[in-house]
Amino acid sequence: MPSSFSLYNWLFQDPLTAGGGTNPEPFRFLWPYLIFCLAGLLICFYYSVEGRKRFVKDKPILKYMLDRYLGWFAVICFIGLPIIGAREALNAYFFAWRLWRYVWFAGLLTWAILWIVYLVHKYPKEQANFVAYQNRQQYIPKGNKRKTRAVSR
Repeated sequence: MPSSFSLYNWLFQDPLTAGGGTNPEPFRFLWPYLIFCLAGLLICFYYSVEGRKRFVKDKPILKYMLDRYLGWFAVICFIGLPIIGAREALNAYFFAWRLWRYVWFAGLLTWAILWIVYLVHKYPKEQANFVAYQNRQQYIPKGNKRKTRAVSR
């Protein structure tokens, strides 16, 4: 790195200025970034339309986890699309700064860490509690709906 490197200028400089004023600085990760965001939105859409009914219908703990974390993943992927669009189309303006891509990536990283922590610490406990609840429920007698209706009339 050159000795005159300034993190402030690097984060808050638009691509047109960084490229020398005439041609914008190239963004090499456009297609991977775009594919990641679109694939993430497609996965979240498929889960909300079909996956909830097909894969996690009788698993409420897994359903709760996927509803919660895939919902946030969809928000992160949706926010990523305007960020990359601004980088490509508005390359001399405020939203084309590198800062926004790094803030987005920090949000994605935070989401991933929270999900991993949930999977390692909370999910096994919630699953064990649910299995214990199902075991208790098999010993509780079911009420007769016909007798309760007759008594309540």
